Amino acid sequence: MKPQGFDTVSAPPRHRARYRARYRVWGRAGGVAVALVVAGLGLTALGLGAGGPGGAGGEGSARLVPGRSLTVATVEGALPLSGTLPDGRLGGFHVAVARAVCARLEVKCRFALTAPANLVDALRSGAVDLVAADMVMSPGETAGVALAPPHGRRASVVLARGALARAVADTGALDARAPAETCLTILSGRVLAAVAGSDQAAALRALAPADVTVVLAERQAEVLRALSEGEADAALLPLSVALAFLLRDEGAGFALLGLPVLVERAGGPVSLAMAGGDESLARAVGRAVTELRREGHLMAMARETLPLPEAVVPLGVIGPGRTVWP
Repeated sequence: MKPQGFDTVSAPPRHRARYRARYRVWGRAGGVAVALVVAGLGLTALGLGAGGPGGAGGEGSARLVPGRSLTVATVEGALPLSGTLPDGRLGGFHVAVARAVCARLEVKCRFALTAPANLVDALRSGAVDLVAADMVMSPGETAGVALAPPHGRRASVVLARGALARAVADTGALDARAPAETCLTILSGRVLAAVAGSDQAAALRALAPADVTVVLAERQAEVLRALSEGEADAALLPLSVALAFLLRDEGAGFALLGLPVLVERAGGPVSLAMAGGDESLARAVGRAVTELRREGHLMAMARETLPLPEAVVPLGVIGPGRTVWP
């Protein structure tokens, strides 16, 4: 299926043979060649009971109609944020938050594994009730969508193969305090990877130099595999995904380039999302998230699931709408 807004072109000759066997190649006006791993995800339902930190709420807790169940869209292959754990269970920070909200509301929830590009459409169409994923919504995307108070924040980073990181360092064109957007401008002629339909892909589309080849994979795990197998020189990833990879044995020989990317939706607040017409659900979920944060459960879940929890979860809230970050 051809990605919306892209025109079919040939890959640059130096990369054509490299991707011919595994990728279908697309491009856009402006010269950025994009190799897309075509994925037919749809919705895969996983029946999971409502359990997790926080338990049932006490006095003042939000409530929904007894017996109601919620279908929650999340993303596969994006651990430690969301995805299937080695034991076969669905896990990750956003999944834990959704489970805790369902437990607080005393409802059952089941998860639907959904492609990043389809999350908002699944919500608006009524296929799912809730989205729990590492998604930052721009103002133009919020029509018909209700957002709970943020339960975390997202930054993206450029993760590069060690040889490239050393080569960049040797040029003296970049230091550790350089904005990651600067990193992208000096990666001309390289191959960058991101997940199709993700905020990182949108950022690359806006920020990457014209002669960069961008490999859009189905999942974050596939992006990391492209890096590990030498099919990409660097990738734009959520901070937590990159850090978790660097802490594993397979992350040896890789390095971050510059500071996190915080522009073009690559960074910003992350919230549970609901259809805008369900006001009772929006109020209930919003109140549950506020309670979980106030009682310390959000930070507890982050510490159980994330390599650098303080970079994702706000420390607290002072007054209406004022969030304090570490």
